[in-house]
Amino acid sequence: MRTLDIKDGTIASILVADELASNQDGSLDVVVRLQDGRRFGFTLFTLEHLRRQLDRALSFVSPGMIIVKYFSDDAILEAVRAAMSHDLERLGVLQPPINQ
Repeated sequence: MRTLDIKDGTIASILVADELASNQDGSLDVVVRLQDGRRFGFTLFTLEHLRRQLDRALSFVSPGMIIVKYFSDDAILEAVRAAMSHDLERLGVLQPPINQ
């Protein structure tokens, strides 16, 4: 796991579940931590991943799904900013608070 500390408006950081180089299946889990302490989980998918899923089934459903062209820090940041502009609270899965 690694963290992108961006301090961008209401976003405090983005936790990336896997290293970019080791992710070969076309999906990547991220957790966005807001400045107010709330955290929302998302899964980023590539089009290739969706094609593989639809080769095996007639449909594919995933909460908090965001599609990216490829995995890079820039693509992750752009996807999260786009999710913020489309109401992050509805798109992401609210994570339980961390007890400190």
